[in-house]
Amino acid sequence: MQESQISFKERLSFGLAGLGQNMVYNYTTAFIMVFYTDVVKLLPVAVGTLMLIARVFDAVNDPIMGTIIDKTHTKKGKLIPYLKVIPVPMAVFTLLVFFVPDMSYTMRLVYAYVSFILWDLMYTVSDVPYWGLSVAITSDPNERLKLISLARILCNVGLAISIVIPPLMISYFGGGSFAYFITAVAMALSGSLLFSLVGYNAKERTTLDKQESAPIRVLFKNKPLMLLQLSRFLQAFRMVIATAGLYFAKYNMNDEAAFSILGGLLIAAMILAMLVTPLLKKIFSKKQLYNYSLLLGFASHFLMFILGFENMMINYILLFVSGLSLGLNDVITYTLVGDCVDYCEYQTGLRTEGLSFSLHTFTTKLQSAFGLFWIGIILTQVGFVENAVQSSQTLNGIFSLISLYPAVASLCAIIPMFWFKFSESDHEMMLNQMNRK
Repeated sequence: MQESQISFKERLSFGLAGLGQNMVYNYTTAFIMVFYTDVVKLLPVAVGTLMLIARVFDAVNDPIMGTIIDKTHTKKGKLIPYLKVIPVPMAVFTLLVFFVPDMSYTMRLVYAYVSFILWDLMYTVSDVPYWGLSVAITSDPNERLKLISLARILCNVGLAISIVIPPLMISYFGGGSFAYFITAVAMALSGSLLFSLVGYNAKERTTLDKQESAPIRVLFKNKPLMLLQLSRFLQAFRMVIATAGLYFAKYNMNDEAAFSILGGLLIAAMILAMLVTPLLKKIFSKKQLYNYSLLLGFASHFLMFILGFENMMINYILLFVSGLSLGLNDVITYTLVGDCVDYCEYQTGLRTEGLSFSLHTFTTKLQSAFGLFWIGIILTQVGFVENAVQSSQTLNGIFSLISLYPAVASLCAIIPMFWFKFSESDHEMMLNQMNRK
């Protein structure tokens, strides 16, 4: 039987690292499209295509990174070494993304491709070992739930910072290229510093000494993990609501800084949901909570679409409800991925923290790629013109990105879960047989 108790210092360091990483990641993903279209002056369809190609191309790096991690054997483990070295490159490449030189249109587009792909690669090197550590740090399901609940709460504090503060800073500094860059400096330096805590304060406990390297095909034998990731991918249009919300605030509400209110409501609701998730877990199973969160998301977004965007008070309330569904879904998803790592070990004798969470990161990038690509397509189809008064058709199109499409995505994401049969009693039985409890 292996040690499973996590110290307070480790738990806090793990959570603060997530806070810092989300400051960097969400500032970039939420604001990059508006930065590219409105400041760098790239066409929306070109930016959408860039997001799709860059993120899909980079997503193939995730299984490679997962394989590299699972082949790593050091005195500190297979995850910690990467967490120690990545904070500095994470900060540097974030700054490069928001520093586009004054060049021809073609060269600006080429620069955007290169810098964004390199930035996304740095995110892979940070995210795969970070969430893999959530499994390696303890084998106790209750400890994992507490760890992940705190981490996701702090991750969403980081998300809140990256959504509430940047619009205010960008507005204060004039809204141009310098405004986005100086905001990137603040987000990247402080976020990377916080992320560095986990590499020096955490410990890997659930390990197999010199295990055989797990081939990528092992993932395809992990049916619960594949079904979960398919469900996550179908939520793609729901996962880019921050970017869509920025366009909504700027053009439908005529106040870019109002995104701070929209984002603040969303994040506050997510954090509240994460706080009560451990309590709800005592009443419902993980699968039930996962599906209920999607139904709640469907109801809130669909009502928003039916009622329209003229009454903002109603939309504020429905966005808050949507945030509750996102927060609940978020915590349960990460705990289910951890359970699927145990499932793989039981079935194959191989620990696949790296591969399993690389697939999770892969899905996250596909979500972002297809979601942002769709935003670019819709903006082009409805006649969007940057930094101008939009037509009613355009405003309705922008609104559909935070209402209709997330509603459809929530409903579709439930479908794969009908075949998800890995119950908590199954998980407990497996842990007992592997002497993990």
